[in-house]
Amino acid sequence: MSEAINLKECLIQTCDELFPKYKLDHSYAGEMSDKTLNSGDPVNLLVGLSKGVDGNIVFGMSKEAAFQIVTTLLNIEEIFTLDNSTRNALSKFVSSICKKTAYKLETEKPIDISSPTLITGERICLMISNTPAQKVFFNINGNRFNIAYSIEG
Repeated sequence: MSEAINLKECLIQTCDELFPKYKLDHSYAGEMSDKTLNSGDPVNLLVGLSKGVDGNIVFGMSKEAAFQIVTTLLNIEEIFTLDNSTRNALSKFVSSICKKTAYKLETEKPIDISSPTLITGERICLMISNTPAQKVFFNINGNRFNIAYSIEG
């Protein structure tokens, strides 16, 4: 479980470094443990980790948070839906968080990171596994953004 604690600190540090770079006003809002790796958010991105650590990370957020992130990344005024270009921007954003976080982890082998899988929908419950998970919460410009993870070192 020390790997999981280490991942939490690395995730928070990475978000503290990257969010201001993308002009995203953010604040850390806490953490919680859960008995499964899941998300009930309207916008979710699933990333798999292997080799150096094995597990999954799920980025969950409100539509408003996703729209805020994408408008900032693409330097556009506003969006109303997640089309191909905005989905790609969101995927690149979470990939950059994963890569920077993985680089901070002290593992014997390099960590392989999958391409993010985007899952959207209203009133969904995304259950990835029955393994215990941790979830860290952020506010981005007043909108909900969370990162759930379950890894084995």
